[in-house]
Amino acid sequence: MPRIAQLTAPGQIEISDRDPLQADPGEAVIQVAHAGICGTDLALFYGDYPVPLPHVCGHEFTGIVKQVGQGVDSLWVGKTVTAEINNTCIAYNRKPLCSACRKGLSSHCLQRTVTGIIQHSGAFAEEVAVAGGTLHEIPDSVDSLTATLAEPLAAALQTFNMSPVTEEETIVVLGPGRLGILVVFAAALKGLKVLAVSRSQAKRDRALDYGAQWACLPQEAEESIMSYTENLGADLVVDTTGNSDGITQALKLVRPRGTVCCKTTCGLPAKGLDMTKLVVDEVSLQGSRCGPFEPALEILKTHQEKLKKLITSTRPLQETKSALESASTENKVVLNMDD
Repeated sequence: MPRIAQLTAPGQIEISDRDPLQADPGEAVIQVAHAGICGTDLALFYGDYPVPLPHVCGHEFTGIVKQVGQGVDSLWVGKTVTAEINNTCIAYNRKPLCSACRKGLSSHCLQRTVTGIIQHSGAFAEEVAVAGGTLHEIPDSVDSLTATLAEPLAAALQTFNMSPVTEEETIVVLGPGRLGILVVFAAALKGLKVLAVSRSQAKRDRALDYGAQWACLPQEAEESIMSYTENLGADLVVDTTGNSDGITQALKLVRPRGTVCCKTTCGLPAKGLDMTKLVVDEVSLQGSRCGPFEPALEILKTHQEKLKKLITSTRPLQETKSALESASTENKVVLNMDD
């Protein structure tokens, strides 16, 4: 019987058995190898992002396709894959499409479930079922553990799809943690001038190693970016802090007609949003979540050894509770199903 790590109450995980999954039409069942823990998982775990319980979290994962349902190509069986998190009309090959999918907004499908987050059991388990259209084969040259970074790296890349930038522009990344460090890395690959802001000396040092030109404490950020930009402000400020007040500082750092990109899904409402500054400075406020997997996998092929170092520890499934607790302070904890 495959095991699952089930969230039964805020801060409580129960390891139990579940009947083997069967692939419904449009679905694939994956034998999970590795599942990464991210900030959204922590928000679910601690109850800041409430969902109906019990619930199986986990949406950053890799594994081997065991079974496919009607309408899914049987050639997927046996392949090592990762998967996008949105199970949509298009991903299930349903007809007719909902109005969002018809408009090309499939990641906002009106009938979507979100693996490990919204109405869909996740990958903190030995098996997970997902829509067939979410699958992406992992290149042979990328190991399955490192490939757990594909989903957050895709989310980092989406920052720049939603808010296009040029090499001449300056970006501030608030909170270079699990996701933020990937935003720093992606920005550096684009040739941007990057300032990373963190209370943690270790995170500031790591940001410099992953492409930031300079790094500072939060209380130093405004003076630092204004000095660098001749008192104008950053072209783009990305909030990945996971804090409800991150946007407050972001607005202090962005230039007029610049963009604040919100990447955090901490489950809490924003505090201190200065609407006057937002309007007077004509600042764009841009949300951004899921991103393109194929470019992310290409980056992993080229920079695998560098990015693999971001994974700080691995734990067996039976230690999911302590792994989640540890992930509050560690950079990247990954569950290994074979341990």
